[in-house]
Amino acid sequence: MSESTDKRADTTRQQILNAAAHQFARLPYHKVGLDDVLADAELTKGAMYFHFRSKHALALAIIEDQAAKAKEVIAALVTRKFSGLETLIDSSYQIAVRDISEDMARAGFNLLESIGRLEGLQTQLLAGWIETLAVIADRAIAEGDILDECDPQDVARLQVSTYTGLRQTSDLDEPERFLLNLEKTWALLLPGVVRPDRIGYFTQFIRRRTAIGIGVSALAGSS
Repeated sequence: MSESTDKRADTTRQQILNAAAHQFARLPYHKVGLDDVLADAELTKGAMYFHFRSKHALALAIIEDQAAKAKEVIAALVTRKFSGLETLIDSSYQIAVRDISEDMARAGFNLLESIGRLEGLQTQLLAGWIETLAVIADRAIAEGDILDECDPQDVARLQVSTYTGLRQTSDLDEPERFLLNLEKTWALLLPGVVRPDRIGYFTQFIRRRTAIGIGVSALAGSS
């Protein structure tokens, strides 16, 4: 294919993904039909099946897209001048704001929960997320913020489990409430993993991140 044809194909594929993410972010997997996606994308079935063989294949592509972007978010944070624990905390807020404001992020999480157990995809992606955070947690231990007796894998698993659980018990459609619940969760976690003399600093850090997250989410909601 020519370069212009390749670009058109890429544009069409992204158009389908965006339309599907819009549907999956709002509806359960079983309630989303391909006709709804195609109507949203304003494309034909031929265009759809050229890129995706089925609704399942389309859903898997969204999960993989979301997972790749989440990795990019964390990788970008690691390059900044934050400490290890600041990076762990900020990563949860960055992911939460994307989950609140971006269809692709929310659809990816929704689909990971609903169909991700198939083919072991949920286990694989969550394990990868834990491994990434464990490296950062290990740095936080070396820096003296997280207690020496904490296992980095356990800290990372706790963070991942807490966030995925919060999605079930809070409400992403109420951004301020969701982010305040995330703040309360961190406030409860800190005494179990952080040196007592550092808890005050990180409590303030979390409050600032909550305020920033609420502001960013409000801007995204008004655009």
